[in-house]
Amino acid sequence: MTTPPPETNSSSLQQPLTDSNNHTTTDSPLHLALNKLESFLNLLGFCQYTPLTTTLSWISFLIIGVITPLPLILYSDYSKYQIKRFELEVILSQAVVAAISLLCVSHNLRKYGVRKLLFVDCHDAYAVLYPQLYIQKIYDFFRGLGVWLLVCFLLKTAREAARVVYLPHDSWWLPAVTLLASLVTWAYSAIVFLSGTALFNLVGNLQVIRIENYGKILERDLDVSVYIEEHTRLAYCLSKISHWFRAFLLLEFLVVTACQFSALLQTTENQGIINFIDTGDFAVSKASTWL
Repeated sequence: MTTPPPETNSSSLQQPLTDSNNHTTTDSPLHLALNKLESFLNLLGFCQYTPLTTTLSWISFLIIGVITPLPLILYSDYSKYQIKRFELEVILSQAVVAAISLLCVSHNLRKYGVRKLLFVDCHDAYAVLYPQLYIQKIYDFFRGLGVWLLVCFLLKTAREAARVVYLPHDSWWLPAVTLLASLVTWAYSAIVFLSGTALFNLVGNLQVIRIENYGKILERDLDVSVYIEEHTRLAYCLSKISHWFRAFLLLEFLVVTACQFSALLQTTENQGIINFIDTGDFAVSKASTWL
C-alpha cells in the first residue's frame, strides 16, 4: 500500500492557498472553474452525496437510458424494417458502459469529492503557482467532451434522419417523435459515458503539470530532500489515480471488447442486406468509444 507523501517544506513549492491580495480562493477563477465542473457532474447525476440524490440519479438513468429506448424499437411503425437484434444490442451496450461510468465515477466522487479527486486541495501548491494551467485543463475537459459528442451526435442524427426519410410509414408524427426521443436518450447515455472517460483524462492532464514542473525543479540547485519529497508526492498521486480508476477502465475495456466481437459475429452471420439504415447505430456506438 502506498503511504501518503510527506508535506513539502520548501517555500518554493508549498504556499498558502490564497491569492496575492490575501483573498480566499472562493473568489478565484480556479475555484469558479471547479464549481462549474462539479455542477456539470451533478447535473448528470454523478454527485451522489446523499441517498436521495443517489436514488434520483439511478431512476433518471433507468428511465432515460434503458426504459425509454426499448419501445422505440419494439413498437415503432418501421420496426419491422430494421434488424431488432442489432438495435437491442446497441442499446444494451450503451446502457452498460454508461452505467459503469456512472457507478465508478459517482463512487469516487462520493468518497473523495471533486477537489480531492483532482488533487486540487489546500495542500496543492501547484494550484497557486499555476492556476491558469489548471483552468485551461478544466475547460479543455468541456471542449473535448463537446467536440466528440457533437461528432457522434451528427452521425447519430444522420442515421436516424435517413431511416425516417427512406423507410415507409403511415404518418409523419410518430417517426418525428421517435427521432427526437432516440436522439435524447442516446445523447444522455453517450454524455454519461464520455464524461467518465473525459474526467479520467482531466485527472491525468493535471498530473502532467506536476511532472513538467518536477523537471524544472531538477534544474535548480535545491536540497536533495526536496527532490525526494516531490518524487514521492508524484508517485503517490499517480498510484492513487491508478487505484481510483482501475475498475472503471477495466470494466469499460471488457464491455467494449465484448460488444465489438458480438457485432462482428452478428454482421458476418446475417444473411440479409446490411446497410447504414439497418445497422448504423453500430457505427455511432463504436465511434463514441474511440475517445
